[in-house]
Amino acid sequence: MVSSANYNVRITQGGGSSIGATVPVRFQGRKQEQENKPVVQNAKIKFHKIKEHDKYMVQGEWSEDYVVVQEIEASTKELEKNAELMNRYRLITFKMPSKRIQKYLKNCYKIDNIVAPQRYKGAGTKAIQTVLDRSLADKDTQGRLVVYAEITDGQTSPAGFFYKLGFRFVDKSMNEVMENWLKKNIETEAPKITGMMYLPKGNINKLMMYNKNLL
Repeated sequence: MVSSANYNVRITQGGGSSIGATVPVRFQGRKQEQENKPVVQNAKIKFHKIKEHDKYMVQGEWSEDYVVVQEIEASTKELEKNAELMNRYRLITFKMPSKRIQKYLKNCYKIDNIVAPQRYKGAGTKAIQTVLDRSLADKDTQGRLVVYAEITDGQTSPAGFFYKLGFRFVDKSMNEVMENWLKKNIETEAPKITGMMYLPKGNINKLMMYNKNLL
């Protein structure tokens, strides 16, 4: 019977092995593999902080955690102008509401641009995770992140990249398109759709843990 208690196997560089008591295990092959592992260049990311008092107006379906909803009373001048148009064009079925809804963003970080020297290497994800860390540490923003997904090279859309990380469009129909794309489970380019996206609170952990094995 062989007992392995308190013993470790040490592989030498020449290929031999020796057994000794409580000797730290050193894998030269693994160390060499790590040294030869190509270095992934960092992505460049630009972002800025949107402050609530700036009243950054938005539209679409947002999480309540992201927007301040405000009812605005229509001015007397607006109502009078509306009545004049109704009389002139006989717009009997149209009536301007006395109140309108405005939405503007709470304190958050907006990603303006991100450029990764290599695709599918995790550099872009790491850059966004760094911004998320900053937003989580900021008591004003509390992890809120927004981005406008747009086509910058005339060919590809970053919608798939951000969607996989946990961002969602404020237009639900676009999210349905992205879900159908993911369900296909094939290597195809993401749909070329653009629009405002935000990171729901429930997806913060998904972004934090995404591709940790690549970073």
